[in-house]
Amino acid sequence: MVMNNSYKIQIGLPLKNNKLKQLKSFLSKNDLTYDNNISYSVIILDNFNKIIATGSIDDNIIKCIAIDKNHRNENLTSIILTHIINESIKRNLSNLFIFSKLENEKIFNQFGFHTIEKTNEIVLMETKKNGFSNYLKKIKKESSKYQYNKNDKIGCIIANCNPFTNGHLYLMQEAAKNCKLLHLFILDKDNDFFTFEERFLLVKKGIKDIDNIILHKASDYILSPLTFPTYFLKDKKQTTNINCKLDIKIFLNNIVPLLNINYRYVGTEPNDLVTNSYNQELIKNLKDSLVNLVIIDRKNINGDIISASKVRKLIEINDLPSIKKYVPISTYEFIKLKFFDNASSKK
Repeated sequence: MVMNNSYKIQIGLPLKNNKLKQLKSFLSKNDLTYDNNISYSVIILDNFNKIIATGSIDDNIIKCIAIDKNHRNENLTSIILTHIINESIKRNLSNLFIFSKLENEKIFNQFGFHTIEKTNEIVLMETKKNGFSNYLKKIKKESSKYQYNKNDKIGCIIANCNPFTNGHLYLMQEAAKNCKLLHLFILDKDNDFFTFEERFLLVKKGIKDIDNIILHKASDYILSPLTFPTYFLKDKKQTTNINCKLDIKIFLNNIVPLLNINYRYVGTEPNDLVTNSYNQELIKNLKDSLVNLVIIDRKNINGDIISASKVRKLIEINDLPSIKKYVPISTYEFIKLKFFDNASSKK
């Protein structure tokens, strides 16, 4: 705990028990909701041990910045951000991101945050001045060896592939058949079952015979946890739509013109409500754009829809034989080695 003449500073990795309860109450009064993925919080208390300011981080995302309305001219935001930035340095985080209500954009500009994109409701910012522009240069360079004309069909798929299944392969094959080039972005956050490196490798092996696919790392700027912030929105029913708009705007205003994309492909999502909502937002937001949305029916086996979640459940119940029909051989061999052969050798 750090002491000051008029306040105290406490940190938590994250906060727990009664302190966490107090923090949640304070955030609620400021129209914020505590995010359970938070890994570090700093709070400022007055001499009566009442919270007057707070801020937190989840990986490289700054969340839940709130200052009591009676203390907003006391430089508390600067103190909070200084603690958070110092903690991020200890964690070797080179770039921090923050979501805020649009009205706070100028405030965070003053603290060295640079705007990536914004909607009428929210703004996404980062500490690296050229972070997003450098990413755009990178994916442009990855595409530079491929030749095409301005009237060619240039497609795009953004996928998680946790893990890569025959369903993913079917979607990519169908899209690639209809395009001169197909840009494939793989989400780069590690998941519970497979790391990004594992998923990326499985996709690379699975599409090796499709020569018009350009494989990209999606980074923080495309369909990542950054594009689905829910913690500051009071009406949770609005969250999906608002956050989708930001993600789609980043795609339309930056990725599309850079790579001359004019087609985006998605699979139908009968079971995943969030992804289905996202697809509905794509339909609405791409309707008046230069990008055509193509929704391809999910591949199924006798009515049984192939999904990555189904494969993960089969891993959990140790049903290796059933996995084989849902995934390419390269994915099957990897799953067998990682989850079954290693488990057998430890017995």
